[in-house]
Amino acid sequence: PDHKFYKNLEDNTSKGAPSDAFLWPEFVTKRERGSYGYIMPLRPKGYYEFGHYLLAKRQFKSFEAIVNAAMKICEGFKLLHLRGYSYQDLNDGNFFINPDNGDVLICDNDNVMPNNDKSGILGKARYMAPEVVCGSKAPNTESDRFSLSVILFMLFYANHPLEGARVLACPCMTEQFEKKFYGSEAIFVYDKDNDSNRPVRGVHNNVLRRWMALPGILRDTFITEFSKEKLQNPEKRITEREWQKIIQQLRDMLVICPQCGKESFVENPSAPKCMSCQKDFQISGI
Repeated sequence: PDHKFYKNLEDNTSKGAPSDAFLWPEFVTKRERGSYGYIMPLRPKGYYEFGHYLLAKRQFKSFEAIVNAAMKICEGFKLLHLRGYSYQDLNDGNFFINPDNGDVLICDNDNVMPNNDKSGILGKARYMAPEVVCGSKAPNTESDRFSLSVILFMLFYANHPLEGARVLACPCMTEQFEKKFYGSEAIFVYDKDNDSNRPVRGVHNNVLRRWMALPGILRDTFITEFSKEKLQNPEKRITEREWQKIIQQLRDMLVICPQCGKESFVENPSAPKCMSCQKDFQISGI
């Protein structure tokens, strides 16, 4: 990395983390023979890589933990952006999550730069915004928000929002195909106007099971956020604060079924039905 990258890392270290959710650089070594390093807090016990949940090596204890994780991720990036930073390389390797309570720690913060400054890092394939994939824009706050929506979709549905039948039919994922499927011709798996990239049974089973099971407000938000209009107009993407309002509504819908004792999202309080046992029940006070 050039001197600008080093100076930015020094500046970030001196200013400190946006919140305690970040495993932020705490000390940068002096440059010696063209190289240097930094130290950051160690990951505590009980926190596991986000990728472990996607591979089913770890499981969340509850829906409440998943909702908490989503809220904590949004809060972290809201505070980061309020400071005038952009993360620029948001992907599944940036998070350690506690499966019991959903607490989140954000790592790999050496690429954090002032918004619209170039770090030289474009991001990780499958998480970069279409405009970054196509090369029309450098990473910034708006591309962070696209990557955030991808992370949230994968957190709730455990599949990628742009990977369906079209991507599965690709014989070999070359750079050319990556630019097509994640850039110039990106299509959401549940695009309301284009069904060519729907999830495939036997491959994308997680999203097929969860799509209708989770509340409609979540489906509607992702349909809008990954619509052709939003994919092509980064400035129209929703903010972290708006995501938090939606996630709060999810939290308000989450109840414990008195019949089987399992969690269930209740969208219609006047006629609640358990997601697990499918039995009707009464909510206290309704």
